[in-house]
Amino acid sequence: MEAIRTNDTRGFTLVELLVVMVVAGLVMMAAVTTFIVQNKIANIQTASSDVQISGQIAMDLLERDIRMGGYGVNKATAITAQDNAGDTDPLRSKGTDAIQIRYSTAATPGTRGSRDFTYYVAKTGEGLVRLDNLGGTTDVIASNVEDVQATVTPDVPVSGAMQVVLNLMVRSVAKDPSYTTAPPQIGNGIVRDADGFRRRVYNSTINPRNYFGS
Repeated sequence: MEAIRTNDTRGFTLVELLVVMVVAGLVMMAAVTTFIVQNKIANIQTASSDVQISGQIAMDLLERDIRMGGYGVNKATAITAQDNAGDTDPLRSKGTDAIQIRYSTAATPGTRGSRDFTYYVAKTGEGLVRLDNLGGTTDVIASNVEDVQATVTPDVPVSGAMQVVLNLMVRSVAKDPSYTTAPPQIGNGIVRDADGFRRRVYNSTINPRNYFGS
């Protein structure tokens, strides 16, 4: 008896193909959407991390030098602040302060080992810069710093306690188009409009140790 063979050569119907394409499209859309959201979150976290690191480095260095201010030098001119820079300032970004700090690193107070630094936010967009007034060189301390506001009380101390109020604002490198919060105003600095950049503010009140019991 001869076996009966059946050849089923049928393929997918048009409806079946359309259903598969729709399902595949939905899966791809979900995957792409998830990727975009995760990538955005990662970028925001990276930007926040960069801002935090830059701000902390800049603040630590400023605090260290301010605490040293007045050691072995004339205290009347050891720590001075320059208020908001104007449009014509050749070095500083508009509306930002500068702070000049002098001290000596010599074991015995004197001229040997003298330090004379000015910190300011560069007009060229480099960020926070430290100018060595004795050597004439400049170093970029933190590229993301947008504003520095400093208040020295009293302005020209001769003896007794002294206080420096320091405010520092750091801006993210990349924009976040969905971020519409206006930047904070620090000190008596300028008011900035919302521009999509995230910012973080650091505040510190410093009492230079060399002004106590002078």
